[in-house]
Amino acid sequence: MWSSYLYDSITGQLAAQIDLPSFTWSMTVNDASFSTTRTRKPEEDSLSGLNIPWSQIPGNSPETRAAALMCGKRGLALFWKTSLDDPDKPGTPVLAGILGVRRSTSRDVTIPFDSIHAFLQNRYLVHEGRFGAGKDHTSPDSWKMQNLSLRAIACEIIRQCTESKPGGRLPIDLPYLGESGKNNRADWADWNIGNQRCDQLLDGLAALSGGPDMQFRPYLTADGNGIRFRFIAGSDADPNLGQSIIHSLSYHPLGGTLENLEIARMLPVQRVYGTGSGSDKATITALAEDLTLNRTSDPWPLVESSYGDTDAKDLNQLESSTRARLEANKRPLMQMSGEIDVRDVDASGTPLHPLGSFWPGELFDVSVDGYPDLPDGVYRQRLMQMSGDETGKVKLLFDICEDPVY
Repeated sequence: MWSSYLYDSITGQLAAQIDLPSFTWSMTVNDASFSTTRTRKPEEDSLSGLNIPWSQIPGNSPETRAAALMCGKRGLALFWKTSLDDPDKPGTPVLAGILGVRRSTSRDVTIPFDSIHAFLQNRYLVHEGRFGAGKDHTSPDSWKMQNLSLRAIACEIIRQCTESKPGGRLPIDLPYLGESGKNNRADWADWNIGNQRCDQLLDGLAALSGGPDMQFRPYLTADGNGIRFRFIAGSDADPNLGQSIIHSLSYHPLGGTLENLEIARMLPVQRVYGTGSGSDKATITALAEDLTLNRTSDPWPLVESSYGDTDAKDLNQLESSTRARLEANKRPLMQMSGEIDVRDVDASGTPLHPLGSFWPGELFDVSVDGYPDLPDGVYRQRLMQMSGDETGKVKLLFDICEDPVY
């Protein structure tokens, strides 16, 4: 079952337990849209519908109630607890974030929720104590991060935007600091501060070719009295998270662990028109095409798309990106989704798939039997998004994959 606690946003120390009458939540590993133009980006966690009666808010005075929900200073963590968990601890933290700007009435209070990634839009990468300290009040300093992995660069950005600033500490673990790699970044200058929000820079790293998955995953501290966020990210060699973990689900029209299975399908794309840097007639362009499916005995109609990247400054770079976009979409694609009940247990009473035992990015073998337009078999799927409400029903959205029927 769900339980929720307020916590101190700087230290992660748990405070009062709080009852949430209803809510909806969602977690992603990156872009899960059924689209030909997806871009990898860090996780997006959301928690909404937090309209809470004042009777559920800790405190016996206006001052104490206001302090309990103070914007930015307090956070909210959702835990999932099973019969196997320590009864003296709150369970496994699944979703946690920092309270945003709230609105109250005489009856209740509405609390916005910012994930850690979203909260980092309030922090900027800049040399502490050096902004405006150059000649004529300029800011000439720039960052040089050399021979590092992309996730090490991400950790250094987060470190500079949190613990390196006065009052900037957040309960985040950065396990990849200093990890060696072949990546060099020297394009972040203090004078360009307006484009150096922490969340923007993380988004930019994730969107690079070979950019990694990124998550801020909450965990309970050893003493059970607080939470911290472990920053986890894919490596340069394998940018995807969770590829060594394989879960199992089954679908059958008369029963199974995966319910309400849905299959979405998308046309294949045979041509991608790419545009790069330059303007007007000087814009560099590239065409990638594969007309194989137009020449079969039962041909597909021509489908074209376009791709633009103003950062592509030479033809080889643009051609590579355009071909990659075609390669990802030149075959008919499908996307699976369905529901599980995380309260389900086996014959011995052991929970089958409790929250906290699986995360977006991890792999599932989905056994399908008896679906109207999908052949029976076991399909290896990557979980991209999970969402739900105050019940134990959780919707799973898997990654786009090649359609076995075409």
